[in-house]
Amino acid sequence: MLTKIFIRTFPSTEECELFESLLKTRWPSLLEDVKGVVFNAYKNPSQNNILTVVWEFPDMGTQKKVEKLIEENITKFTQTLSPKTMSFTGEQVFHIST
Repeated sequence: MLTKIFIRTFPSTEECELFESLLKTRWPSLLEDVKGVVFNAYKNPSQNNILTVVWEFPDMGTQKKVEKLIEENITKFTQTLSPKTMSFTGEQVFHIST
């Protein structure tokens, strides 16, 4: 399992909410033909201008396909809204589920 995490800090809560709305409306249709992908978005109520997105991919090929979709469909919005973005990509090495 591969994971990619985006932490985006927007200049305002309104811009963060606008981007969140974009993700909610665009990703379901963009991912219709991509299997095995998990997408989660998180927001801390005390920091309404920060959105964390966690992707899980079954393999590198699927990750590359989704990254191409990000580049083609999402990047132009992040450039317009200009959040500060940090990202991390890694392979799961340990998991506990109870």
